[in-house]
Amino acid sequence: MSDRSRLALAIVLGLALALGGAQATFLGIWTLVPWGIGAFAVGWRARMRVAAIAGALYGFVLAVTFMIAVYTGTAPVMTKLPGFAVLGIVGAICGAVAAMVGARLSARNAPIH
Repeated sequence: MSDRSRLALAIVLGLALALGGAQATFLGIWTLVPWGIGAFAVGWRARMRVAAIAGALYGFVLAVTFMIAVYTGTAPVMTKLPGFAVLGIVGAICGAVAAMVGARLSARNAPIH
């Protein structure tokens, strides 16, 4: 898989899991399980640098999309975007770390050539 397609897949996966999580908020903290698995999958078999970037994109898109999707406040959502972006940075950090763990685990389990 090329680096560009891995980055695009990370964005699409983040969007899909965020929208799915927004529909399944009744799961509470269990919503984090597929999100974590998604982050590991983004990094699986990727080079460490690409895994970090793809994981950060995945985490940012997931966090911001989820917050927009579940927002029910009275103020326009546009006024909340700066705060959502700050929390998206936290999501990006978590996504990058989890994807790098996935990349590291897959490298350890790779067959020797």
